[in-house]
Amino acid sequence: MKKLILLLAVTMIWGCSQANDSDSEAAVEQQAKQTTEAVKQETQDKIKKEVEEVVAEQSEKAKEQAKEVAEQVSDELTDGHDHSHDEAQESAPSANTDYQAGIHYNVITPAWDTGRDDVVVYEFFSYMCTHCNSFQPYMKRLESDLPENIKVQRVPVVFYPQWRPHAQAFYTFEAMNMLDQAHGPFFAAIHQHKKQFRNIEDVADWAAASFNVDKDKFLSTAKSFMVDGQIRKGMQMMQAMNITSTPTLVVNGKYTPNSQQMRSRDDIIKVTEALALQEAE
Repeated sequence: MKKLILLLAVTMIWGCSQANDSDSEAAVEQQAKQTTEAVKQETQDKIKKEVEEVVAEQSEKAKEQAKEVAEQVSDELTDGHDHSHDEAQESAPSANTDYQAGIHYNVITPAWDTGRDDVVVYEFFSYMCTHCNSFQPYMKRLESDLPENIKVQRVPVVFYPQWRPHAQAFYTFEAMNMLDQAHGPFFAAIHQHKKQFRNIEDVADWAAASFNVDKDKFLSTAKSFMVDGQIRKGMQMMQAMNITSTPTLVVNGKYTPNSQQMRSRDDIIKVTEALALQEAE
């Protein structure tokens, strides 16, 4: 812009020095007019570009908001849907050889040794993860669909120090035989009721009030060497299987659905079922 204005000034000065007759003056005026039009056009182009950038930015934000709303609606519909084997919609799970490594799922190398005879599907999750919370209806369906020789094992991850009390809570629920009873309500307490659990003492207060468990026993279990060891093992598994986000499913320590290529959570569950059945054959 400054360059064009300077050009205009120089042009007008030169024109004035050469304007010895009316024709020269007309030429100067024409040159000045053309330069002014050029300045005007550049200004308009600049403004148009800035407007387009703002519109594009707002469009991206709108897309993200629409995506979040769509996921929320999908989750709510799933929560309220009866997943009792509707023959018109679902059939018994079976191994699907159409799924391809590197496209539908990724291969973990080296594979994690599960140390088990049966097939296991790991769910790496955190109670603090909103996506893990909305993924729970799918996990319930997966557990109900899998045959008895395939088990689901949940592994609470600790990506941040603030997540450690929630991992302690999971293993304490498990040790005190109250996991089935407390797992869903603990998710709900955090995400629906917006309760803050800053430390394991807060969790113990909630567990005592909600399930009439002994607070001191809960705390002693949560702070035990056993629970600490389970958390350490979970972190080791997370690193060995390259878990970088939650929720993540891993089949028998070998395969993980490629969530970036899956169109929906239903697709993730289908791939997981097929791989688990393949492992069980």
